Amino acid sequence: LKDMKLTALRAVKILGTARPGEPLRIEARLTGRLGALVQAQAQASVAGRLVLTAELTLSSTPPAAPPRA
Repeated sequence: LKDMKLTALRAVKILGTARPGEPLRIEARLTGRLGALVQAQAQASVAGRLVLTAELTLSSTPPAAPPRA
């Protein structure tokens, strides 16, 4: 999962806020993978209080094919 880029956000629900200086804990769980695409469910919390849930799609550039001889 190297050099991943955020490609899409779905089902984002903002359930609360964080104040400046409050630590934000972000967790993600991989739910699927197809080639260079990865899907995950994510959530963020502040002081144990859930403030965001979302579904993410990440992508990476597939490695270049070796040159043909």
